[in-house]
Amino acid sequence: MRDYPESMLVTNRIPLSEAEAALPLKKYWDMPLHKLAPLQRQLVEAGPMDPSKATLPHNFTDLLRPVGYEEIEYGYCMMPDGTGYLAVYTTYPDCTPEMLGWYFKWINIRSKSTPEGVGNIRYKIWNQADHWDHGFINGVDKTDGIYTVETLDLGAGQDKMAWTVRNALDPRDFGLSQERLDELKANGCFVDCCFESFHDMEDPSIRLPGTHLFMTLSRINPWGVLEKVTREWIGYGVKDGQIYRDETTPDWMLTEAYLKKVITHSTTEALQLSKFLPQLYAEYKDLPLDAD
Repeated sequence: MRDYPESMLVTNRIPLSEAEAALPLKKYWDMPLHKLAPLQRQLVEAGPMDPSKATLPHNFTDLLRPVGYEEIEYGYCMMPDGTGYLAVYTTYPDCTPEMLGWYFKWINIRSKSTPEGVGNIRYKIWNQADHWDHGFINGVDKTDGIYTVETLDLGAGQDKMAWTVRNALDPRDFGLSQERLDELKANGCFVDCCFESFHDMEDPSIRLPGTHLFMTLSRINPWGVLEKVTREWIGYGVKDGQIYRDETTPDWMLTEAYLKKVITHSTTEALQLSKFLPQLYAEYKDLPLDAD
């Protein structure tokens, strides 16, 4: 394993339970969690991007194509309407779309030896500083949503845990033709669109103010490397099949400081997953989904 400057590593982690610490997955939790690479840190600290270069939420299907890039693929800014915008570009060397597709199902099923009430170690190994729990609402698939419990501060201890639900969207309902969807599939692309709602930690049936809209496109880039092209619109959601501006989104989410937290968290966890996914996939892909 390579040595990294201490300033590039996150050392504060959410502790494992005794039962989790005895699982074989512990070796992935022990891996160092990286902060942003120097170039990414420079881009974040340089300040917000030009809002005129942002893709508007109602146009998100324009981004769904097998090849090609927008003028800005990595950055953040507040929009003229007071909402937040994020563009995140990450690569996954030595990974494949099949690996990602497998992981994002496997992560939502608990290891059979993990007790209730301690979170989900499969999610924790992805970002040991912020991740706590992740799973299917109905315990089977994403039809009723996927819940997530996490912070965004990379172990700084400033954030409270947030309980969110990711609600899947079909891009065909927002203007993507079947022909274009077939083209994406033929080129090995994977599309994940959803909106994220926030819920009470003690009683998740209680929905809290705020909504985020997401678009993620995974594909092989011209150099043969898996990449993810992601957009996030903070303050937008979907209701009755329509994208809308969620005026209830709290002010603390609609700040440059919050956007910097989100882009840092998102980039860090991508770097971490790309590091261990090939080994994890080789070890677990042929085992039962709940195998320890």
